[in-house]
Amino acid sequence: MLASMRFALLSLCTFRLFAQDPYRTAPGNYKLEFENDWVRVSRVSYRPGDKLAVHDHPALPTVYVYVTDGGPVLFGHQEFEPMRRPAVKAGQIRFNRGNKETHTTEYLGDTPSEYIRIELKTQRIDLPRRDIRIAADDATTFENGQLRIERQECSPCTAVSLPTVVITMADRRVHWVTEQPPSGRQIRITLKSKPLLSRGLGLPGCVRSTRGPRAA
Repeated sequence: MLASMRFALLSLCTFRLFAQDPYRTAPGNYKLEFENDWVRVSRVSYRPGDKLAVHDHPALPTVYVYVTDGGPVLFGHQEFEPMRRPAVKAGQIRFNRGNKETHTTEYLGDTPSEYIRIELKTQRIDLPRRDIRIAADDATTFENGQLRIERQECSPCTAVSLPTVVITMADRRVHWVTEQPPSGRQIRITLKSKPLLSRGLGLPGCVRSTRGPRAA
């Protein structure tokens, strides 16, 4: 397990060197929000009629937070049959255990759509056997040994004790929080396990976003 995660992380760190990196093949759709030893966070947007060229995603557990409503999406996978993702609602969440994917993307909706993609570079603990799907109106908290996914609404908010990715739903911004989170209605992904990308594991550091994380 550790060896496979090391390989996935090394692949992620050199990802931008290859033609099928989505930041290169679909720069109008994939924007890097920030990256550190715990996560890589991307903002993905689709417009009506968008067709994305073939691109890769690494085999890392990933959380998807849909920040707007969105129409169906057709994924043309190279590894298996094409898959149609149904329409989504703002506030929906999906947690995927991580599979390497190579596919094209065709957006079938008639209105623009946007979601946040959070790739986890931390130790895999108690991964679910199937995707965790949380409806937009479901306040249930999901928690395992790797992370906690929850909704909060607070002003002011209590300081966090673990590194946390916070998405504030009113403005759809993403925040890297280690102390005081922003106020308002939000979705939090709290990182409970340690990053595998560390000097102790002998792995090289990844290139960070030139934009840097948005301040909380």
